[in-house]
Amino acid sequence: MKKTLVLILILVGSIAALLTVLPFLVNQYLNRNAERIVSNMITRTNDFAGHEVSFGDIHLDYDYRGTYLKMDSVDIRPGEDLDPDKKIRFQLTFDEASLTGFRWVDFLFFNSIQLDSAYIENVVLETVTPDLEEMQAGQQPTTSDKGEDYQAIGLNHLRVNKVSFENRDSETDSVRLSLTDLFVFADGFRLDKEDRERPDALFSVESIEGYLANAQVHLNNSLNVVEARDLSFNTRDQRLIVEEISFRNKLRKYAYVNRFEKETNWMELTDARMQLDGMDFQAYFREGTISADTLRLEGLDLDVFRDKRKVEDTSKRPKMIHEILEGLPRKLHLPAIAFSDIRITYEERPETKAPTAGKIFFDQVEGEISGFSTVGETSAQTDTLRVSARGRLMGQGQIDLQADHLINDRKGTFFLKGSVGAMNLPMLNDMIMPATRVALKSGRLNDLFFDIRANDLEGTGQVIARYEDLEIEILDKNFKRNQNAFRRIGAFLANKVVIRTQNPKKSGDLSKGAVYFEREKHKFVFHYWWNLVLSGLKSTITGQTEEEMREK
Repeated sequence: MKKTLVLILILVGSIAALLTVLPFLVNQYLNRNAERIVSNMITRTNDFAGHEVSFGDIHLDYDYRGTYLKMDSVDIRPGEDLDPDKKIRFQLTFDEASLTGFRWVDFLFFNSIQLDSAYIENVVLETVTPDLEEMQAGQQPTTSDKGEDYQAIGLNHLRVNKVSFENRDSETDSVRLSLTDLFVFADGFRLDKEDRERPDALFSVESIEGYLANAQVHLNNSLNVVEARDLSFNTRDQRLIVEEISFRNKLRKYAYVNRFEKETNWMELTDARMQLDGMDFQAYFREGTISADTLRLEGLDLDVFRDKRKVEDTSKRPKMIHEILEGLPRKLHLPAIAFSDIRITYEERPETKAPTAGKIFFDQVEGEISGFSTVGETSAQTDTLRVSARGRLMGQGQIDLQADHLINDRKGTFFLKGSVGAMNLPMLNDMIMPATRVALKSGRLNDLFFDIRANDLEGTGQVIARYEDLEIEILDKNFKRNQNAFRRIGAFLANKVVIRTQNPKKSGDLSKGAVYFEREKHKFVFHYWWNLVLSGLKSTITGQTEEEMREK
């Protein structure tokens, strides 16, 4: 009996000693081969195959709960033997990475990475890739056949402190995308093989929050850049905020448009702030859908310039509102969009010999958009996209507009209703004079109302404009108000014969202007809106009927 007990105690002691010594022996092996082991774990994947890894310091600590890994000063860069046809290249460095709870069973038997937590400090990632549209279209870039991607990568807790990222075009070596100072805190993170294979999926995560100081996307052969500053997001609050969004042009107006043979808009957008409340982050991470209860946009300043001396590109076919919704690359569900403190400026260099461009602006613009959705049943049930906006024309005339677009109507039917408040008409000379060599000498608009129905082809309706003391003058060849006898006679005849100087007349009769305009399909929808209203104003002033406008 005693011998049996002694043998049991010896056996238990031997097992205990073995279990105690085993982690020590494993750690001895792991740390002697740490660089080779960790390097192979990285370069075995398709993306990093053929790359070289170097470490400043690396330490592994194994126990039965998992393995702790700490790396300092890690550098991953393309190796000399990298396949020259491999078009995706990475260069990754970080100052420190601390990984805990690494499970060898998942790695050895299931080709997966599973960690309890990961902390990574000061990451710099530079990539060189082919054109992104080419990759998304299914034209996969050449990769090494030596790599083997993991089936899954999972982390219970992820903390990334300060990440910078830059993507360059493999053909031109120009910067396409850059991120600066990204901080991320995530729990329940997982990236599966299925996520990599699905074009709309990113990863799955239980909760995530973060901050990004700056993001830039370079477009149009790097002539334009979209920039976002001070971006923050939080799945707990379901909120995403971008403190400043801009779309900038790297060239000045004339330098930019002169690069193109045909008419091309120069455009800049600055000082916009965007906030998404009630955002469904999971829909975005899993399906690429942008869905939120409310989108708020404020402070936007939009400048557009066009040089009419260029040949007009009639081959372009800008889409109508319902076509734009159908063609969006991502699913969007934004049932309530609010915008405020918007300024829009349009400048046009006419075909005349005017010394300056014409200019018109709208300021203090605010309003709402409802019914904006391209998501499945919601889109089918939402028949009307409504835009309600208020603002000022040339700093004076108060505008009130409602535009209803029947987004499921194949003809693109829409309705415009609204009004323009009192303003001095000579305020419009900045736009009228360079294009027509005619100036409004006097006149005051008391109010204007419009009610229009239109579709993809044409629009009709009615404009009622009340104005008084309208008088024009004709400019000289230098667009100066130098009045000789001929110009005075021409202006007199126009004021007395062609135009109505006031509405209603002294008798009290009110003239109502007819609306008719055929859509110019190579121009954007706002050009169409503007000319529909303008046709009714012209009809009011000249007395033209809808039939006469149709004949022209």
